[in-house]
Amino acid sequence: MRMYIGMDISLQRTHVCVADESGKIVWEGSVLSEVYAMIEMLNKQREQGQIEGVVFETGQLSTHIYHGLKEAGFPAICIDARHAHGTLKAQRVKTDKNDARGLAQIARTGWYRAVHVKSDESQSLRTLIAGRKQLVEARLTLEHHVRGVLKTFGIKLGIATVAGFEAKVKDVTSECAALVKTSMQALLDARNALLQQEKSLDQQCSQQARQDDVCKRLMTIPGVGVQTALAFRAEIDDPARFKRSRDVGVHVGLTPRKYASGEIDRNGGISKCGSAVLRTLLFEAAVTMLMRSKKWSSLKAWGIKLAQRSGFKTACAAVARKLAITMHRMWIDQTDFVFGKEPANQAI
Repeated sequence: MRMYIGMDISLQRTHVCVADESGKIVWEGSVLSEVYAMIEMLNKQREQGQIEGVVFETGQLSTHIYHGLKEAGFPAICIDARHAHGTLKAQRVKTDKNDARGLAQIARTGWYRAVHVKSDESQSLRTLIAGRKQLVEARLTLEHHVRGVLKTFGIKLGIATVAGFEAKVKDVTSECAALVKTSMQALLDARNALLQQEKSLDQQCSQQARQDDVCKRLMTIPGVGVQTALAFRAEIDDPARFKRSRDVGVHVGLTPRKYASGEIDRNGGISKCGSAVLRTLLFEAAVTMLMRSKKWSSLKAWGIKLAQRSGFKTACAAVARKLAITMHRMWIDQTDFVFGKEPANQAI
C-alpha cells in the first residue's frame, strides 16, 4: 500500500494524517514537534506500506524537521505555505487536524511545488548576517532616541559620525541637568556595548568572506562588499537549483509586477518577493557602482544611460537585477567579473 502523509506542524505538537493512494484516511493522530517523535511515528507507518511523501508547510521548524527526516531516509517534502493556503482555505472549518488532512491529499495528488530548503551552512550565514543587522538597528534606535530627547531641550545634535557620536553628545549636554547627563550616559553605555558587538560580527563576516572562494569572486564586482556577497551566498545556497541565471532576478523580487485580465494590462513596480535583506544590499551595491565606483564597466555604462532616460531609482533597480544575474553566472562559471572593453571615445 502506498501512503501519503500530511503534517501540520505547530510549536508543541504536530497533527498527522496518513492517506492511501485512493484518498482514504488510514491513520490520524498527533506527535510532539520533535524529529525523534516524528521518526518513531513514521517507522510505525512504514511497517504498513510504502511512504511516497511526507508533506508539510514552510515554517520556523521546517528546516530542522526537513533535514532530520531526510537523514532518517524519509521522502520529506516542504511546500510553500502560501501555495498550500490556496488549497486549504476551501475548507469550511479551519483546524490543525483538517489542515493535516488537506496536506495529505495535496501529497497524494501531487498538486504542489517543493521549495528549496537551505543547508545548515547557509542558515548559519543567514544567522550571522541577521544578527549583525539587528545590532545595527538597535544601535541606530538608541542614537535616534538620544537625538529626540535632546531636541526637547533645544539641542540639535546635527551630523555626527559613529566614532564621534558619544563625544558630541557629552559636549552638548555638559551644561544640562544632572538627571539628563545620567540618562544620556546610560544610553551611551548601552550604545557602546552594541557597537562593540557589531564590530565583532563585522570582523567575523570579513573573515568568513575571505575564506570563501565564492564570496571572494563576487567581491570583484565594484560595489559588492562583504555583506552583499555573504547575503547572496546564503540566499542562493545551491546555484544549480536555478536553470537560468535570469531566474535569480525573479527570486529576489527585482522584476516588475504584471496584472493582465481582459482588457486590463498593466505593469507595476518590482515584486519585492524573496529576501528583503539581499534585495536592499543589491540596490545599495548598484548605487555604489553608479555613483562612487570610478572604474568603467559595461554594466555601469548601461546603468547610467538608463538613469538618464528613466530616472536614477529605476536604473538602480535594473542594475541590481543585473547584478544578481551576473553574480549567479559568475558562481556557476567560476569566473571573476568582466568589466568589458571601454570605448576609445567614452569615459565614465
